[in-house]
Amino acid sequence: MPAYGMGVNVINAGVPLLSHDYTHLYLRDVMGQRGLIVVGVGKAGERGFQMLYRFSNICDRLEQCGINVIFVYQKESARHVQDTTSLFGARYRQRPCLFLDDDGKFFVGPPRPKSLRAIYLDREMKRLGAAEFALRDETWDALLQAFFAQAAAGSMH
Repeated sequence: MPAYGMGVNVINAGVPLLSHDYTHLYLRDVMGQRGLIVVGVGKAGERGFQMLYRFSNICDRLEQCGINVIFVYQKESARHVQDTTSLFGARYRQRPCLFLDDDGKFFVGPPRPKSLRAIYLDREMKRLGAAEFALRDETWDALLQAFFAQAAAGSMH
């Protein structure tokens, strides 16, 4: 699993994010019983509904383990996360899972274009894992699935 930014702050957890229902929430508001995985989506990344659909099974399993998963898009990518289909997909999940960095201050060094940055946090906001994935690499979804699976396995101990 590619490690990224383990010693560097890559998000500002004190910044509110805009949810699919246009409310501002903090990471603590969406934290699961055993943690949270934040997936930052770089510019020109997949649309919100695509991410929700592609990873729905593993996200469901993580939620059962007490780990919530959210996808956060940069302010400039609002059309990717606030389009009708993505909003419908987020409402279908019945909890906040698609977010927009509305103030442009959440990412410290935003994810690169056509990339994802995943960060796994425990309840105390301590980083348990981080990785970055290039969407140009055809194995990116399998690598992100492995990141999710490793978080789920770690929560079982």
